[in-house]
Amino acid sequence: MIERPQVGQISPDGLFRWDGKDWTPLARGYREPTSWTLPLQRTAAAYMLLAAIEQLVSTALFTNTASIERATRAQQPSLSEDQIHAAAQIGVALGWATVVVLICIMALLAVGSLLRWRWAFWVVLVWLALSSIGVATGATALASNVVQAQPKGSIAVGLVFAVAALGLLVWFIVAAARYGPWAMRKPA
Repeated sequence: MIERPQVGQISPDGLFRWDGKDWTPLARGYREPTSWTLPLQRTAAAYMLLAAIEQLVSTALFTNTASIERATRAQQPSLSEDQIHAAAQIGVALGWATVVVLICIMALLAVGSLLRWRWAFWVVLVWLALSSIGVATGATALASNVVQAQPKGSIAVGLVFAVAALGLLVWFIVAAARYGPWAMRKPA
């Protein structure tokens, strides 16, 4: 007796799915979600959005001419007041331009995470790796006595985000090794 396939069953070669009447071809590169897929997507998207908000708030609160002048004056006392003021104005403009670009990228990556764009998985993984560098730089900045543009509390919040990025990075690597991008496996 020949056993009839169940609706949704994948063919032994992994190229077709039974729709109840016929075997229909699967899309090229098709992968099935696992129990890790949705939590990984949502966590990545939430991290990206919260990190974007943190960047916006810390820039709005602490990236101003006075704070950059104070830090520049402490680090380079030989500069004239005009040079310090000009450098601070450029620093504020570049700081805001950078934050706007980063926020746009993070929003795109959050959307890509929720929509399971495969390329977004790899870009988020690289983003998390780069953000994880903040663990070392944030810890060093907190331990340093050098005058900085941001207060210690803001640096500590950035350090928390860097530690979260490091944890997510580990999860991404394990998910990719175990299942594939977005913790989705090839059909069996």
